[in-house]
Amino acid sequence: MTIYLKQGSVVTEVGPQGILHSLFSTIAVRLEDGKWGSRFPVIMNVFYQGKLDRLHADTAFAEMKIIREELKAVAPKYVVWDIENLDQEPPWAGVEIASHVTSAQNYFATTYGRNLVDEIAEGIDSLLEFGGIFEIVSTAEAPFTRKSNEPDNPPKKAKENTFFGKFRNIFR
Repeated sequence: MTIYLKQGSVVTEVGPQGILHSLFSTIAVRLEDGKWGSRFPVIMNVFYQGKLDRLHADTAFAEMKIIREELKAVAPKYVVWDIENLDQEPPWAGVEIASHVTSAQNYFATTYGRNLVDEIAEGIDSLLEFGGIFEIVSTAEAPFTRKSNEPDNPPKKAKENTFFGKFRNIFR
């Protein structure tokens, strides 16, 4: 299943769900001493559930600024793939990573090679500027996808965001 970030009409393909979960697992383990949401409650508990509104944007922006800085001190070898299974390694474990990847801050990339941490920060910045909702959506929930055999039908309304409430359980 592919995960996307969506702010207004701007949609960014993150990639497989494990990438986003790994970023948040790394934040929880390396920056919050394994206590999910203890230092960054809006990013970890509100945004990770799938939706961030303008009401939480100022706090989320401040949290993301700290996260960006602190991830710079986390070496790539300390990236956590899954907080529920700390021994689990990324699918590419054993493969040498690119020389430009110097920390957890620039370890995570979207499908198209953009820095995922920066994409999240930029989405929050856009939310501050334009309002609306900054969302994490999956291919199953994406309101912008259609079945190829239904070109004239409008996209079906996305189901209520139940996927992200169960997101952490997928990796058990």
